Order: sequence, then C-alpha cells, then structure tokens
Amino acid sequence: MSPPRPARGQAPEPTRIGGLRPSQMIHTYGPGAVVDLPSMAVVVGNTSTWDIHYTRVIAEDRLLGNVRSMPECNRVTALRSPPWTEQGNNPFEGWAWVGVPVYPFPRWLRCTGCSRLAQVDHQVFKLDVNRFRPDKSRWYHDKCHGRRPLVVPTRFMVACSNGHLDDFPWVQYVHRGQTCPGGAPVLELREAGQANRAADVRVVCMTCDAQRMANDAFGAEAWRHLPQCRGRHPHLHRFEEDCDASPRALLLGASNAWFSISRSALTIPTAGDGTDEIRQMVDDRWDDLLDIEERVVLDYVIGRLRLGRGEEQRRWLLDYDADEIWETIEKRRRQPIEVDGDNDEDSDLRGPEWQAFCAPEPFASKDFKVRLLPVPEGFGSVLDQPIAVDRLREVIALCGFTRIDASDATGSATRIAPLWNEPPTWLPAAETRGEGLLIRLPEAQVQAWEAGYGADDRYLKLLDAHHGWRARRGLEPRQAEPRARFLLLHSLAHMLIHQVALDCGYSSASIRERLYCRTLEEGDPMAGILLYTASPDSEGTLGGLVALADPERLAATLRDALKRGELCSTDPMCADHLANEAHDTLHHAACHACMFVPETSCEHGNRYLDRATIVPTISTPDLAYFT
Repeated sequence: MSPPRPARGQAPEPTRIGGLRPSQMIHTYGPGAVVDLPSMAVVVGNTSTWDIHYTRVIAEDRLLGNVRSMPECNRVTALRSPPWTEQGNNPFEGWAWVGVPVYPFPRWLRCTGCSRLAQVDHQVFKLDVNRFRPDKSRWYHDKCHGRRPLVVPTRFMVACSNGHLDDFPWVQYVHRGQTCPGGAPVLELREAGQANRAADVRVVCMTCDAQRMANDAFGAEAWRHLPQCRGRHPHLHRFEEDCDASPRALLLGASNAWFSISRSALTIPTAGDGTDEIRQMVDDRWDDLLDIEERVVLDYVIGRLRLGRGEEQRRWLLDYDADEIWETIEKRRRQPIEVDGDNDEDSDLRGPEWQAFCAPEPFASKDFKVRLLPVPEGFGSVLDQPIAVDRLREVIALCGFTRIDASDATGSATRIAPLWNEPPTWLPAAETRGEGLLIRLPEAQVQAWEAGYGADDRYLKLLDAHHGWRARRGLEPRQAEPRARFLLLHSLAHMLIHQVALDCGYSSASIRERLYCRTLEEGDPMAGILLYTASPDSEGTLGGLVALADPERLAATLRDALKRGELCSTDPMCADHLANEAHDTLHHAACHACMFVPETSCEHGNRYLDRATIVPTISTPDLAYFT
C-alpha cells in the first residue's frame, strides 16, 4: 500500500506503509475498508485512484459476464489485479509509489503521553517516516513535555447501513450538540477508572471544562447522543446529502465496518471433448496473450522464443503452428461476453461447473483436474460418487461492499456502497489455485428427504424468520428463500469442515465451501458440496485435502463427523434453538461449538444451518438425512 505520488514541487509523502495479499484486497481490506496498522490506521482508496498500468488483467469470461449483469457494473470490460511492481532496494525509486493509495483514518489522533486529542489537519502531531522500514513510520507529538511520545488513532468511528463512514464527532459529542462557549475547543481523551472496556474513556474539553463518557454512544439509546449521518465516503473523498440512516458508533477494527460483496467462478475446461487442444491452451494461458494484438507481434514473440530469449511461460507457443495459434487468438478476442439478465449466480456460474465435475470422462486442463472415485463403504444409499479435485483455479471479483449488515446469500442488501467515483470499466479481482473434494448426494434420496423436512414446522419456522429478517432490512421478504436441500447441504458442509480440519492438517479458516444446490423445478438438479483450499501461497497445494477423497479415509471422516454432530457440548440449548425474529437469527440447531465456521470459510455468513438435517439430535430425532 502507498499514498498517491506527490505532485511536482511538493515534498514527497511517505511511500509504502504496509503490504496486503491480493486476496485480502477482495475479502477483508478492499476500497472503503479501514486497515489497522501497528502505528496508524488508514482507509483504502477507491479504484479510480489505482494506477492500472501496474495491474494485470485476470481472464475469466464466465465471471466477467456474470458481474456485467449487475446494473452498476454493466460497463465493466476487464477484471484486474491490484497494482504491483517488483520491489527494489532503494526506497526513493519509482517502485515506492506503486501500490494501492490509502489515507489516514480515523483522522482524530490521540497522544499517548498527554492524552491530547486532535485531527491530522490541525498539525498538532507530526509524521515520522521511515522509508527503509515502513512499518516503523508513526505519528508523534513533539511538544509533549520535551518528549516525542507515540500518537495513535482514536479507537472510535461512526458508520451507517447506507455504507457511510465518518470520524467520531468528538466536538459535538462532548458539548452535547452545542458550540464550545470558550471558542476553539482543545480536547483530551482520558482513561476512566480501570478502563476494562473500550468505551471506558472520558473526552474532556480543556477550553470550557465540558466532559462526557464515551459509553453513552453505545447501546440501544445511542442514536439519541449522535448527530445525523453526514453521508461521508472517505475512500471517495465526498459527502452524500440526505442520508436517512442512523449512525452507529463502532470500534476501530470492528468486523461489521466492512463486508465485501464479491462473485467467484472456477475455471473449467472449454474443450470438453478434447478435440481442440490449441483452443484449450489459448484459454488456459489467455493472461499471457493479452498483449499480442497483431500477427506481427506473435511472430516476434515466437522468433525470440526460438532464439532462447523469450519468456518461459510462453514457450508452449513453439509446439503449435503459428497460423493456427493466431486464428485461435482472433476467435478468442472476438468471442462475446455473455450477460445473463436474470442475475442468478447459481445458474450463471455453478451449473457449468457442476457439469464439468460430473462429466463421465472429465476433461483436464492446466487449471482443472478431477478424478471420480468409488462410493465409501457403508454410504452407498446416501452418497453418490465423490470426486477428488486435484487442481482448480478460482477467480474472485469485488463488486462493492456494505457496512453494519452483510448482504444475504444472493448479494441483496439495503444499499451497496460503491468502490469508484465514476462508472467502472474494470473491477479488482484475485486468482487463487488449490485442491478440493466434491461430495455428491443422490438426487432421488435428496428428494425423498425433502418431502418430509420441507413439510415440517421446523422448516416453515425458518422461512418465517427469513421473511422477517429481509423485511427489517428493506428487502423483498419472499425472495431468496432457502430450499430444504440448501439447509441439508450447507449444514453438511460445515460439519465436514470441522472434521476435515482435524484429519487433513489445514486450519478450518483455510477450507472453504462452495455449494451446488438446485431443485428439479429450477432446472437440472444439483446436490453437492465442494470443500476446497484456494490460496496464492503453497498452503493450497499441499495435497492434504484431496487425499481425504480416498474411499477408506473419506468413510472414516464421514463417520467421525456424523458421530460428533449427534451431540453438541452446549446441548440441550443448541439442539433446542430455533430461528426467531426476536434474536434476528437464521439458524436452528447450530452454534460455535458444533457448526459455525470462520467467515473466510462460509459463503452465507453462518446462516441457514440446522444440525437436525444431518443427524438425529436430542430434540429432533426423526428428520435427519443420515439415520
């Protein structure tokens, strides 16, 4: 990460102040998110400020067509990685200004020596830049009793459900909405008592002696003590008028300050019959061919390769006829990007993936390799053939974000905050590679189970809670209703993630779920779960997960998972829990001890779970799929 390049004649700003992985820019710290660094906090700038000359186009046409179906993204023509260039040894060279622009936020800082509270713009505090050790850069107070103590960001900010984020209104808050009688307020933020809680601090105006505890800004009545939302987007450097949402006080680093809205796709073979090898090679390596826009350029590249001077990743071009390669490149470049107007992620992206996985003779490519395996002994009536996924590639595109509340399973939200100032022509994206295991359930057995669970009051109560949850957020109540088989697949995925983490050596946070769920009424039915690791580093390719696809090991893993699921350490409280509007929950028998997984693992925010769909529980013994 780095601030914008300084203009000519201006003093240079600090260069790099930290680093993030490309996948973190999509899941955790995208535009509009606050990054809490060791000595300062910053907000990530909008994509309009990114230098695309240092980005790389990530090719995945199915995903690109899908995101173009969103009204906000209908002009998008490319997916790009965050800007990056090779790092040198001299921090005063040009590479030091390449990165994602960030800006100080919160802009209110506090001196750890004298408790003085002031904004960055007040010039009370100064910035000490360490170009050789960016992590050592810090704010300091040079007029604090002859010392230079560390200055840290205040740990409070305010946000609203419309996606706005602002500094905590310290001046208005301490004066209870009035102006300071003494003129220019000078504030201090002092610890109160033992400071056992984050809100146990007192803000004091040294000018007029006004003071107030910060904990008034939290709780059910906090809206009475906070001013109206100003509609601020710090990453866009602008304010929006007439925001009707109530602001909420948040702590720096709060998990509900930024929720990504993203879409992902797995790269699947395009030449499924294996007859067009060149087309498959061009599709697999399209990232390396984007700059070849004329035939003379292709001839030049091939000529350098023959002399041993070309790029190693393009050496495969020597194995094919140049005329056929150029013809394939032209066809690939003219290929239209399909846009599905119904905006249904499952039908757009998951259907072709399911067909590629379940083909009688799956076709392999550089980014896709699967194996059909026998059904584990003892599970012949409830499982279909499992599939070992030896190699996969996932591309994830960031389309927007929300604050306070995450979007639902379909990406619906009261309001999606933008990543850009102008309508975008590209979206930030990341690609990862890994391995996985696909568990499939027989369609006939799933339909038989659905007939019983789908008519039970337990399922109907979850639907009622779903309707209420959406209505309270201004969404259409009866949209995106979870099917009974979705509860089954989602619960099974979480139960297996816990067990697989014990058996294969990966942490549960590095194992992700991908659900393939569709009823016969919605089209070709699907009933399967893909558990996979996908990481830019080596953790996604160790082979520990795909090794569990062996029938004997998979049978043992399934038996252990089902056994553990029958009794939770919090039973009977967990088994008796039902989704209800009072607590705003969308799960039945599930808790952190048995079913919940890290946010990085679950596609649906730990919603729509019910342990009773998988195994008999002490309160619901007769609705389980595995009996």
